[in-house]
Amino acid sequence: MDKDMDTRASLHGQPLAFLPHHQEEAEQAARGIGGSLTMSRALAESAHGLTLNEARVMMLAMRCVDPRLTPFKYARNGYVKVRVTAAEFAQLADMKVPADGYTPRAAYEGLKAACEKLYERTASWTDGKRKVHMRWVWKATYHEGEAWAEVCFAPDMTQHIFMLGEKFVRYRLELARGLRSVYSTNLLRLLMTQKDTGLKTLTLEDFRAS
Repeated sequence: MDKDMDTRASLHGQPLAFLPHHQEEAEQAARGIGGSLTMSRALAESAHGLTLNEARVMMLAMRCVDPRLTPFKYARNGYVKVRVTAAEFAQLADMKVPADGYTPRAAYEGLKAACEKLYERTASWTDGKRKVHMRWVWKATYHEGEAWAEVCFAPDMTQHIFMLGEKFVRYRLELARGLRSVYSTNLLRLLMTQKDTGLKTLTLEDFRAS
């Protein structure tokens, strides 16, 4: 299979791992943050345990996949990896572009810092009498000097972002653009679990744990 055919076969509305971004980044910057992220309701309502920068990276990573597909559509072994760029990170953080037009240095630093601890982070929730803890990724690698990171979803996490039936939460990534604290990203996610009813009841303790 030639390179062009392989690229076309891998595209499902969003760029996947290791696909060329250099031409797409300028176009995406003009359009704003595109795409949506989708996750199971259990994951959406769980305690995510992420910092703000880590949450941004995971939102961008989930935006890259089509939740209607099987993970084996992306990788033969089911271990899905995607690419998140510093330019995308800067857009989501709504960073001001300097006069030279280059991606702000803070975006590189934020993306790198997020990758350093992402492997240690877990989502957690209660399932009956059981307390579930699940890693977000099995690997997160920042490519120094190349302005992008490889994010590999943990195997158990794929069931919460792929082949979702009726119990899922979906919202546009644009809604998270420019949010300045992890509390605001968590509040957005929790509110989206009840966007159909327009009513969400939260205790302060539950919100702090989210």
